[in-house]
Amino acid sequence: MAKKASKPKYAWTWGKTNEPGKPTDIEKAKVAALFNPYIQQLNDTLPPLEEPQQFNQVVKVDSKWRGSYFYLMSHYKCPPSPMSIKTGFEIGFARLTFKSTGIFDLSYFRHTGQWFVIFYDLSLEDCLERIKTDPIFSV
Repeated sequence: MAKKASKPKYAWTWGKTNEPGKPTDIEKAKVAALFNPYIQQLNDTLPPLEEPQQFNQVVKVDSKWRGSYFYLMSHYKCPPSPMSIKTGFEIGFARLTFKSTGIFDLSYFRHTGQWFVIFYDLSLEDCLERIKTDPIFSV
């Protein structure tokens, strides 16, 4: 009796990766140039600090690159207290992950302290529009 030929258990295929890409300085400058007017608009609409300050309050919004990630950051000022360790802190409210030229994933910062991707493979302009209109990215 002849032995039955067995099929291979695994096969090579092309798979989509979830790893971020490596942006060039030109791409970083393009992203920063697109987001700078929006960041300036947010800073212009921030309310003045209340006196006496009772709660943490946003005093500035800015952006920064770290590796393949572009962050939109809120800077908070803490109310003065003899028990205070810090006078302020910063927290990100949106993160763009560079995937390839012109393609980004958009994440928000969860209350658990982790970034959660909610939009995949968006153009840069779509990311900005989602950040402007989606209430999850409010400052």
